Amino acid sequence: MAQITELSVLSLPGRLHSFSAKAAAAAAAYRIYRGQDGVMDYETIIATMTLDQVQVSIEDQELPPNTIWHYIRRQVSGCGLESSDSAACTVIIDASGGMVDNAPNPPSDLTIEGLSNGRFKLRWRYTKIEEELPPTGFKIYIDSGSGFDFNTPQDTVSYGFGGIGEFEWTSDTLTHGQAYRFCVRSYRTDAGQTLNTDYVSGIADAVGPSAITGLRASWEIM
Repeated sequence: MAQITELSVLSLPGRLHSFSAKAAAAAAAYRIYRGQDGVMDYETIIATMTLDQVQVSIEDQELPPNTIWHYIRRQVSGCGLESSDSAACTVIIDASGGMVDNAPNPPSDLTIEGLSNGRFKLRWRYTKIEEELPPTGFKIYIDSGSGFDFNTPQDTVSYGFGGIGEFEWTSDTLTHGQAYRFCVRSYRTDAGQTLNTDYVSGIADAVGPSAITGLRASWEIM
C-alpha cells in the first residue's frame, strides 16, 4: 500500500487545526487518528482524506492547556485494510491554550540521588532523535507538597555547546524530613517549553545517621 510521506499541522483560530498530507502513491483513502501523550485512539477516526485532497481541517477540537497530542495517518484500501502508522505529528498546547511550534524534545532518564545536608542531585539525558530544534536549556521545578508551579522554575541549566547528552543539577539544602518531587523540562527561549510531567521524588536528610555507641575493641597477643 502507498505511503503518505509528509504530515504537517497549522494552528487556526477557535479550536481548529488544519492538516496537510502528501502521498507517495494512490490509495483508496486516508484516515487520521489522534492520541494524547503517545497513546493513540484508533477507535475514533477524527478525519478522512480523499485521494484528491491535499489538506483537511478538523474543527471543534477542545485541546486543554498543558497537554501533548499526537496525530498519525493511515492509508485504507477499498476493502478497509489499513496501513501501519505514519510518523507522528506532535501538537503541544501551552498554559494559555495556544499551540507551541517547534518545541525541543523533552528530557529523558531522569534520576535522583540523595546527598548530605538535605541536598539532592538530579541527572537526565537529552536526545536529538527527531529533534525539531535544540533547547536553550532546562528548567527545574520542585514540589514540596502543594504541587508544581510551572510558571516559576527553581533553577535553570544551560544546554551548552550542542550538549553531550547528559546533564546534572544539585539542589540547595532543603528541609530535613520533607518529601520533595522534582521535574525537569527542556525549553527554548523563542518557542516555549516541553510539557512533560515525569518526576522523581525523595525525602531530604539533613541529619545523617546517628553516631555509633557502645563500640568496644579487643585484641589478642599471639
